[in-house]
Amino acid sequence: MTLATAFRLVVTAMVAYLVADFLRTGPPPLLAPLTALLIVQVTLYQTLTSSIQRIISVTCGVLLAVFIAHTLGFHWWTLGLVIGLALLVGRLFNLGDHILEVPISAMLILQLGTETAALGRVVETLIGAGVGLVSTLVTAPVKVKPAEDALRGLAMDVGRFLEDLADDLHLEPDHAHTTRWQGQAARLAEEARTVAARLGEADDSTRLNPRAFRIGGPSAALRTAMSTLEAASIRTRGLARCMADRTYLYLRDGGGLGVDMWATDVREELGLTLRTLSRAVPLYAAAATASTPESGRRLGQTTHDLLVEARQHRERLGRLLRDDPGHWPLHGELLVHVDRLLDSLAPSALGFRPVLY
Repeated sequence: MTLATAFRLVVTAMVAYLVADFLRTGPPPLLAPLTALLIVQVTLYQTLTSSIQRIISVTCGVLLAVFIAHTLGFHWWTLGLVIGLALLVGRLFNLGDHILEVPISAMLILQLGTETAALGRVVETLIGAGVGLVSTLVTAPVKVKPAEDALRGLAMDVGRFLEDLADDLHLEPDHAHTTRWQGQAARLAEEARTVAARLGEADDSTRLNPRAFRIGGPSAALRTAMSTLEAASIRTRGLARCMADRTYLYLRDGGGLGVDMWATDVREELGLTLRTLSRAVPLYAAAATASTPESGRRLGQTTHDLLVEARQHRERLGRLLRDDPGHWPLHGELLVHVDRLLDSLAPSALGFRPVLY
């Protein structure tokens, strides 16, 4: 929790208490600040959802307790009846994390045994929820920029990984290389999941948020780029696995079946392909998150030009591998991973139409 968030919670709780105390809801009105603390979330949408669920849970619990107390009185068996009915009501209203608030509110009212206490609990809950909503409305950020930054960071990491793969092809790979490739690829997949969660937070932060009308929410290009890079992290993992398989075969049978796995010309063309792709991936993300359409088109055009260059290297790589048809399953797998990366990074998917030469 950041200091800003802690300060926001403290101020929200204090304001809720002061409002409830001013309205004389009951001595002392601690339920109002408690409600405010519990319902305040990072985004306005989450806070509103939490507020509604808490208001429903408290109101249902209070009404249930008042009804049981007036009709059956308070006994050990009515306590069990109230708890059971309260949980059933919470389930019917799909109150989620707030389901226990229903029996808790009911038991507190049964203990106090007054309609004034019941009304005070509902009013304090409403005050706390209202203050929490106002606090979130005033302070809730639009978290699109953090999502864009995370996306660019992921693209840079994918690019660095592809560049590392290319660097490792200067010499014939060994077991140390394959172990490092697998570790880097696994970390990329985990980072992609984190970035996808950031995009989800950005979506939530714009729902019902007045600032979103001025700043704007996640663009279609940003969503497309996120899907592309999430898939790219998976494809680079497959590429690393394929390169590791070729390395294992080469090390196991360098004088037989594996002799052409890492021939010098194959390593050179694959390295050039991966190095060009490593430059294209960050530019693709930059085009998706560009601040103006003009800069987006310019970055998209540069990405397209790099992909054309990478595809030329890939074609030369394909011709080299066709000279060794005995290992076509392994060669084909390698080319498929490269082709999928090339196809997915097309800037036209972001809405840009590159100039074709």
